Amino acid sequence: MSVGSELAGRTVLLVEDALETQDLIASYLERQGLCVLRASSCAAMAGLLADQRPDLVLLDINLPDGDGLALAERLKLGEEIPLIFVTGRDSPTDRIAGLSQGGDYVTKPVDLLELLIRIRNLLRHAARSSAVAPAAPAAPSDAPLVFSGWRLDLVRRALFRPDGSYLALTTGEFNILAALAAMRPNPVSREYLLDVISNRDPRSISEHTVDTLITRLRRKMRLEDGSPSPIVTVRGVGYALEAEKA
Repeated sequence: MSVGSELAGRTVLLVEDALETQDLIASYLERQGLCVLRASSCAAMAGLLADQRPDLVLLDINLPDGDGLALAERLKLGEEIPLIFVTGRDSPTDRIAGLSQGGDYVTKPVDLLELLIRIRNLLRHAARSSAVAPAAPAAPSDAPLVFSGWRLDLVRRALFRPDGSYLALTTGEFNILAALAAMRPNPVSREYLLDVISNRDPRSISEHTVDTLITRLRRKMRLEDGSPSPIVTVRGVGYALEAEKA
């Protein structure tokens, strides 16, 4: 069975303000048998969702009347409807924000066959989840990242110690820890982490900035019983969160 025939008759809402890109993606998906609803703004998308419930949403982040990430959070997309962000924004921070909302993430220029396969996989997963537990609530898209007893809430941008108490972090500290948590147990290079904090003034950041933030995180995350922070140095690579002990 081809991917297209498997998806025939399913409905996708495509939210894309660049009309040439919108037409390219919509025309391809329609040739594969999908029904495509089109919107070019946050307002148009909200209007369509008020009247119809598509099987999946393809959402740009940069829209003329708002931010797709904020819109997805407000409408609980990814939690209630399968979601794929289709965007030219490819920074690690944007990817982490998108994935934390339960959405898949595809960057432009779009490989149309890859997009089609991602649509199929998400719809298959949604169908299996519904069949296995039809009466159970959907898993929350804002589930925190948990490591070594620590809990990192990406939506509230908050870190909680193993005893449940809150630990305040700066924006840079939080973004670096979120990147380490998302990639665990794999190590993350200094260059990658530098990209994570690159929304700061580029004249004020360097690999030394990353090292400074890591040092501050380690100091803050040292527990009162003397337990060190779970952030470890991977020689020749960068940093990682310590692997969970068996």
